[in-house]
Amino acid sequence: MYLNQREFKHDILRPFDPRCRLAAGCAVILSAVSVTNPLLLAGLIIAAALALVRDIRTVLTRLGAVNVFCATLFITMPLSGYGIEAPLRYTLRINAAAVIFMLFVASPGTGGIAPALTKLRVNAKLVSLLILTCRYVVIMHDRVFRAVLSMRLRRPRMGTLTAWRSYTALFASAFAGAFFRSQKISRAARARGFDGLFPLTRTFNWKLRDTAALIIASAVSILLVYLDKNLGQGLPWRIYR
Repeated sequence: MYLNQREFKHDILRPFDPRCRLAAGCAVILSAVSVTNPLLLAGLIIAAALALVRDIRTVLTRLGAVNVFCATLFITMPLSGYGIEAPLRYTLRINAAAVIFMLFVASPGTGGIAPALTKLRVNAKLVSLLILTCRYVVIMHDRVFRAVLSMRLRRPRMGTLTAWRSYTALFASAFAGAFFRSQKISRAARARGFDGLFPLTRTFNWKLRDTAALIIASAVSILLVYLDKNLGQGLPWRIYR
């Protein structure tokens, strides 16, 4: 849900009610993470990615960050005796959940999802925390990026150990600055009467197409579980042995 260059420019599900998108996305993601068949998971990833093809560069950038974590599974899990099947299965599940999340939830951004959560009776303070956290992550990203760029342009020649110490000091300074800034923003907000809750300023209109979309998403979720059971759980993994 970045507000900078990693945001989605095209949203093919824009006509649907955000509440429908949240419910449909949760249903499909829950079924996707229970699937064990690798071919079914790969097909699900490709299908969701094709729906986001106009923003494929943004999708690949986000998946790159996701798969940095997945890469650690291929190092740690085989050492624990799981073999190559388990990390591959988890990697496909994580990627499927990530792409589906981008399609249903991340595309409208925080400004579209936060009011829908409020309308669904999610705790208002949790919604406020989501809005403030997403915004501050962007601020922190920009601050660290500018600091790293400035340090690279100004620093003299130094060894590897000294360079890593400089990066440590940079990140420590960024986190300290974030802490003091949060306190300043909190005092300023309270002085202006902010009670920690953002008002609901958007109206929602549930239509027949939203009901149809939710029914289709539920049917797809059930179909995924059914196909996974009938295709067999162990057979596809033989090609990796």
